[in-house]
Amino acid sequence: MSAREVRAPLVLVALAVMSIAFALVARNGRAAAPAPPASPPSHRHANHLPPGPGQTIAEGACLVCHSAMLVTQQKKDSAGWEKTVHQMELWGAPVPATAHDSLVTYLRARFGPAKK
Repeated sequence: MSAREVRAPLVLVALAVMSIAFALVARNGRAAAPAPPASPPSHRHANHLPPGPGQTIAEGACLVCHSAMLVTQQKKDSAGWEKTVHQMELWGAPVPATAHDSLVTYLRARFGPAKK
């Protein structure tokens, strides 16, 4: 058998493999569903804090370091917000001592545990 006779079947096999690979790539490229649109933030107040008694305190104390989205995503009970606010105060959050309770009350009322 000559070298030409040996190469001919190999070339055909290589062409067949490349054709199959090309078809699979082309098919997968077209068959892929378009990416879904970005979903809106899960909380309706993701870009700002909702109004209410204590909003100004929360904006001054929380939004100095955190985005409104981060705050609005939290779902904590009274103890959770108390602990969080206390920790933030230790780290330097500008919460006047007279505003501590108002801030915790605001955060709990607006971002408490999800209702079942």
